[in-house]
Amino acid sequence: MCEPATITMVAVAAVGALTAAYTANQNKHAVEDQLKEQQKQTDQAASAQMEDRVKAAREARAAARAAAAESGVSGNTADAQLNDIVFQASRDVSRIEKNRENGFNEAGVGAAARIGEINGQLTAAVVQSGGTAANATASYYSKKKV
Repeated sequence: MCEPATITMVAVAAVGALTAAYTANQNKHAVEDQLKEQQKQTDQAASAQMEDRVKAAREARAAARAAAAESGVSGNTADAQLNDIVFQASRDVSRIEKNRENGFNEAGVGAAARIGEINGQLTAAVVQSGGTAANATASYYSKKKV
């Protein structure tokens, strides 16, 4: 039968491994929740910027139409000016969307790196616990032979 000290050391090692696994799992969930919140905030900011830019473009087009109508200008020049306003707004909205996507990618890479770090810490803790259990078992068997 095993001696109480060996049983205790093996039990402590097992509890240590289980605690490390539980902590790592909780940390991973926290990182995932943080990523979701960051993406939500990025979405909200991008949506607000796009809405503001579209509103500004509408206002600029309305002002350009009014100015053209008051001055009696029509034709290609007025149309070109209105088209340029739409083009500039579309380009800005496209950039905002690209920045949103880049923000998502950056956040995802950061979360993946953090989860990798957590997995590394978990592996180290489990290896350490396994080493403790192996040492206790080896100690028991070496004493048993004597």
